[in-house]
Order: sequence, then structure tokens, then C-alpha cells
Amino acid sequence: DGTFQPAPYAYSLYYMASVPKEGATVFAPLTEVIEGLSPEKYAEWDRLWMASDRRAGPVHPLIYTHPRSKKKVLCFHLGMTSDFIYDYGNPGERLATPQEFTRILNEIHHEFVKDNGKIQYKHNWEEGDFIISDNCAVAHEASPETQTSRSQVGLRVLHRTTVHNPIPPAKTL
Repeated sequence: DGTFQPAPYAYSLYYMASVPKEGATVFAPLTEVIEGLSPEKYAEWDRLWMASDRRAGPVHPLIYTHPRSKKKVLCFHLGMTSDFIYDYGNPGERLATPQEFTRILNEIHHEFVKDNGKIQYKHNWEEGDFIISDNCAVAHEASPETQTSRSQVGLRVLHRTTVHNPIPPAKTL
């Protein structure tokens, strides 16, 4: 969350006020995603920067160093990325082609769901659940059922609060 900000949010807090019949949230550790990459894919992704789809939004390295743990993590948003840029700020900088862009987004998603979602934690909400997530270390995605009509699954009311992060993503700290 917050990839359209100079520094994506540090933490996300979730409180489930009203639970539908279906609709989980899936969480995945970003460092484990990176550790599961082939050397070739890591080398390519390490050259990439993501651009937010917001006008004049920031550009962030796809792989960067977590500001607190110092581990490698990812900065991306599957639904709010307008472009990937190879070698941003260096000679040879270029935008990914539309085909490369689609391939990269698909590869990122694949890394989260491969091996039957082995690295994922799927949280099936109960009323009153409260989760605090390190937004820089853990990705999240609402399950497809969350988009089902209210008449079919009931009302989902999830309160979310985000915590400001003063440290923008950087290749090294």
C-alpha cells in the first residue's frame, strides 16, 4: 500500500467490523519471494523500477533494502503500476515494452501463487479480527470473493489505517 507516495506506508492496520460469508485476505512475505527467484530473474528484477499509475507519482526500485530489517524486499502494486523502468537513472535507462510490462506483472503474481501458494498465509476473517502488517515486508491481496456482490455474500466492512513511513525505498541504506 502507498506505492504512489514517496515512501510506501510502513504499517497497515486492519479491523474487520462486518464479515461476509466469503472473502479472505492473503499475505505473503516479500523476502521469501525474492529468495525463491532464479538468479536470472533476480538479476532482471534488480534492474527494474516501478512507476505508480498516479500522475507524477514516484518511481521506486522493485527490489530494495527494508529500512529496519535490512533484508531485500519488493516494492510494487499489481493494480497501480503504470510502468517498469530498466536501469532507472543510469545510461541505457528505458521503459519496459508493453509485452515486458505484462510479463513482469504476471511473473510477480506467479511468484506469490507458485507451489500452490506455499509461502502465503490466507486469513479468513472473523468479526473483530485485528491485524497489524509490516507493509514493507509483507504483501497482501484480497481474495477474488471480496468482489462478489453484497447480495450474494453479505456486507464486508474492513477498517484500514496506515502508518507513515519516513524512509523511501532505496537500493542501499
